[in-house]
Parts: sequence; structure tokens; C-alpha cells
Amino acid sequence: MTGNGQTATGPAPGANASGVDASGIQAAADKPTGAAELRPAAIFSHDMVLQRRQPIPLFGTGQPGRTVVVTLTSDAEQTPIHTSSMSDTDSVTGMGTIDADGDWLIFLPALEAGGPYTLTISDRADISLTYLNVMVGEVWIASGQSNIEFELRNDLHARSTMAESSDSLLRFFNVPKSGFVDDDLITAEDSSSWRACCPDSCGTMSAIAYHFAHRLRRDLASDVPVGIIDCYVGGTSVSAWMSERTLASHAAGRGYLERYHAQVDGKTDAEFHAETEDWQQRFDKWNVEISAAQAAEPDITWDTLNERYGQCPWPPPVTPFSQYHVTGAFNAMVSRLAPFGARGVLWYQGEEDEQHHESYRDLLKLMIGEWRGLWKDRNLSFLIVQLPRWIDKSVYESGIDPMFWPHIRQAQVDVAHDTEGSYPVITFDTGEFNNIHPTDKRPVGERAAMVAEEHVYGMDVAADGPTVTEVSRDLGGLPAQEQPQKLRVQFAHARALRFDRWNGWDDDVHRMAVTSNITGVMPQMPASLPYDRMPAGLSGFEVAGMDGVYHPADARIDGDSVIVESDAVAEPVAVRYGWYSWGPAPLFNGDGLPSAPFQSRV
Repeated sequence: MTGNGQTATGPAPGANASGVDASGIQAAADKPTGAAELRPAAIFSHDMVLQRRQPIPLFGTGQPGRTVVVTLTSDAEQTPIHTSSMSDTDSVTGMGTIDADGDWLIFLPALEAGGPYTLTISDRADISLTYLNVMVGEVWIASGQSNIEFELRNDLHARSTMAESSDSLLRFFNVPKSGFVDDDLITAEDSSSWRACCPDSCGTMSAIAYHFAHRLRRDLASDVPVGIIDCYVGGTSVSAWMSERTLASHAAGRGYLERYHAQVDGKTDAEFHAETEDWQQRFDKWNVEISAAQAAEPDITWDTLNERYGQCPWPPPVTPFSQYHVTGAFNAMVSRLAPFGARGVLWYQGEEDEQHHESYRDLLKLMIGEWRGLWKDRNLSFLIVQLPRWIDKSVYESGIDPMFWPHIRQAQVDVAHDTEGSYPVITFDTGEFNNIHPTDKRPVGERAAMVAEEHVYGMDVAADGPTVTEVSRDLGGLPAQEQPQKLRVQFAHARALRFDRWNGWDDDVHRMAVTSNITGVMPQMPASLPYDRMPAGLSGFEVAGMDGVYHPADARIDGDSVIVESDAVAEPVAVRYGWYSWGPAPLFNGDGLPSAPFQSRV
């Protein structure tokens, strides 16, 4: 447990701790890495996907003053290079000089989707590096913590999905997981490579990112490649993905820095390494046991796993070398990846920040701004996955919900709505009771793809669930003063607004029935679904008066609105929906998309 909150997340179960696996090492065996005089960034390899319709950045390090020439060449007459501003050509070239700091950055012109091409990077002297089977298409960065880290091989539908995964135009790159730049990281980067999806390769890809990319491949033009850059570390705070300078610029960020230094200042490297080694041994043992048990008993529950093997040894020691510490992932992963061309970022994170949820809105907005600055792309899209429903069983049985996740969810939606080019991905109808790592990642990935298709690509796709626009006492007919107990909640994206079953409905209703044996508050179940009304306790709605105390509310659909009331509140002034870690999630529109949780006042 973490303070008065719930169990911390840790890495995704069964996830590769380093981000480098055997098949990836094999794929990178002939990866051109260069030398000290000229070294492209690690993201460049055979089979890479470059972002279409924007200037293509190529970058790396080398000896100051050396000339660098980059050339993209068509592999065959039938695959000419399609430029965005001129006619087809056999090749495009860019040239630059390594600056005094040893860095170089060269842009090729914007290109349309196509390939395969050959990319050559040389210094016109001693070094010439050739990358084969290069494609131009759509590139997305999948980033965050354990639920985006959760690998396809552990997905609920892993067997069937992986068996049908072969697609030479769906490719991915796993960024090595690290919080510190050293020789080990360089070795890991040299062993990392782009790979095309197939049953033998895709298991270590983010499950959510795979389902996201698979849908984009289906719905974009059939010849448009899609590349996913897996850049995540389970168990990381948002502060791990920001620079020290940005954290220090805001009071919330300074709090993270102060807590970090309070834990590390005064310790020696030997102490750090000893603490880490002890924890790593315990964590590796637990992870091996959990993975073996799940493989032997696919239906085994987390209650049983925890009874057999204990809780996950989490969190790890805080050290300057850890991939989990503040600024770590930014320095060793993000800053070494930028400014590789990408359409946007699929961001799923927030669980680890529940203890400091009041800071999350500001820090997430700062992080988006910093990444866009790093990429020098004000239009870099962010798809922000809102946390699903979840609660730890022991917390649920205590009857005391810490109410941290509702604040994180609200912060995620607020940032998405307030930041141009950022969009929320609502998943409130998903999640698993007592399992912070739900195994069915397909709904999340596909819903994120729908959001991208509508808001980034401008496709005719319904991606938004009911979104509250106004709360009032304007009930129609009788004057408001004659109906003081009712509020009208108005929604956008509310065609065919309805109450319906959510994921886990049967289990949730059973738990509520068990609870009602103690409290005597089990609501009467609706006769059939979808339904135009829901009783208090199942509707997900609560209302409060001037005292600020919320009570479960009856709810009734009225066109694109919901009318709510509670006998316990004579004159409500505030309403909220889904404001809990785990509970009912019945409000949907005609497209089958859920409402996000919210709280609002008249």
C-alpha cells in the first residue's frame, strides 16, 4: 500500500525489464551504428518507418566539423519516392555539418507514404552507413507506465491476435528502458531495432499500441505503413518523463525533486548498488514465479497469486541510476529519441501519481509542452488515455475509497480539453476489479485509434462519448422553484443517450448485493437494458447540497440530458458521475461510447 492510497502499480506483469529481448537483438545483429566520428541516433535501423507529410529529421553525434550527407533512394522503379511538394523522384538528399557540441541534425523534405527505400548516412570520407527496407508512413510514440507497457503476449486475446499479426507494414521499435546514460545503455541501444509485426516478433510490443496500430492499418489507406515507438517504463511517475529544469519551474515539480533528493542525498554509489541488487533479486524471483503460475494456470486470480507469492516487491529503492526516478526516463529515453518524426504520442500514465493527484494536471500540461519543444513541433498530437475503473480488493472491502483516481481522471480530461492538439481517450467502462493491469487491451487500443482517426486524421468516425456541457435547474414545464430536488445535466455527443451494461456488470452487481446485506441499500435492478432510467446506487450519479455531502441519485434520460434527484438532498447545487475508483459506469451514447466521469455545479 502507498500511504492512504491503493497498491502502487509497478511494472506490467511479465514485461521485459530492459526493453531488449532476444529476437530484437537478433534483428539488430547487422544494424549500422557508426563510430565516434559519425553515429546516428539509436532509433535509426533497418526496417524503420519515417513520418510522412512533414520534414524528416535525421540526427546523431560525431566529430565537430565533419560533413554529413543523408540520401533516401528508391529501391526499384515501381516504388518512386513521392514528395509532398514536387513530382516523384528516385532520391532525396540532405547535407549538414556536425556542430561544436558534436551534434548534427539534417532534414529531408516531406514525403508521401511509400517504400521500401534505402537510407544512406555518410561523412563523404571514411564512414558510410546503409539502412534497408525503410518505409514512410505514420509514426506514433506509445509512452507512459505499466498499462501501456503491458505486452501483447500477455493480452487476453494474445494467442489469436499474435497468430494473425503478420503485417510487413506494421512495425515497432522498443526503446531500451533506462534512467541513466552509461555504457550499458549504449549497448542496449545498439541491440535495438525496428521490426515488422509477425507472430514471432510482436509479443514484446505494447498490447494497447498494437491494437491501436492494427486499427490504423485497417482504416487508413492500405499502403500506409504504421510505426510504433514503444517508449515506456512501468511504475514511473509523470515526473520521470520531464527534465529537472521543467520540474523546477513549478511548485508541484519542485515537490517531486525535493522528495527525491531527501531519499538519495548523502548516500554512496556502493549503497545505491547494494540496495538495488537486493531488490532486483527479490523482484526477479517474484516475477518469474508469477509468470510461471500464469502460464500453468491461465485462469488463476490475483488473490491466489498474492496468497502464494506475496505482493509485488514495490517500489524499488530510489537511486540516481534507477529508471523510475524523477527525470530518469526523460534523460535516458525521451531526449535521445527526439526529434524523430512522429504524428503524435499515445500517453497512458497517472496511476503512480495518485498520492500527489493535486499536482497532476499542471505537471501533465508542462510535460506536453516540454515534449513539443523537444520535438520542435507545436502540432505533436497527444492522445491521453483516462484511467479506467479499478480498486484494490482490501480497499473496497474497507468501505473507504481514497478517491485519488477520480482526481487523476479529471486532470487528464481537463488537460486534453485545455491543450490544443490533445484528446482524451475515455475508458471508464473498462478495467478489472482488484487488477490494476487489466488484460483486455483491445478496447483501449481501438478506442484510441478512433480518437486519432476523428481528431487527428479528420476521418468520419464517432469517437466521443457523452460529454457534459451544462448543469441547470431548467427542467421544462414547471418552474425550477417547484422542482427543487432535480437537476438537468446536458450532454454533447448524446445521440441515443442510454443506460446500459458496462464491462463487469454482473460481478459488480453481485458485489453490491453482498454489500447491501450489511448496509441494506441495494437498489432495485432495472427490468431490461438498454434503459432510460437507473436507480440511485446503479446510475453512477450523485448530487450534493450546499453542505457538499454527496448522495446517490436516481437518474432519468430526457433526450440529450439526464435528470437527477435524491430524496436525501432537498436542493442540490452540485452533481457528479463516476466519482469513485470503482463503481457503476452505465451511461453511453448510441455509438456505444461511455461518458467520462465528471463533477459540476449549477
